[in-house]
Amino acid sequence: MTRQRALILDIMRQQRPLHLTADEIFCHARQQMPHIARGTVYRNLKMMERDGEVAHLEMAGGPDRYDCNPVPHGHLLCDSCGELSDLPVVGLMREVEAAIGTEVRGYTLTIHYLCPKCRAKNAQ
Repeated sequence: MTRQRALILDIMRQQRPLHLTADEIFCHARQQMPHIARGTVYRNLKMMERDGEVAHLEMAGGPDRYDCNPVPHGHLLCDSCGELSDLPVVGLMREVEAAIGTEVRGYTLTIHYLCPKCRAKNAQ
């Protein structure tokens, strides 16, 4: 593993439970490795996604984000503040496989809601 790739993975693990954008990862990386190029971060993220080390989360209406947990799971997205958090969905793949009669390789599940902070703010 290259130093750059190890740094990117370390940044993502340190920032958990946040799901960072590539630019956010780049900004953190520059603090520790000032000469790292933006393209290096993007290329490494693409390779890490291909190799199953990270998950790429396409976000409608906003920049894509990355998750250092590549195991299929859902996400909760606050429609007000944009906070994205993990949602463990135990058994979903098994249920879908049973319903369709074939293997499921993965899924993307994003549930839109208002987080507790935004609900409290709206209630005032």
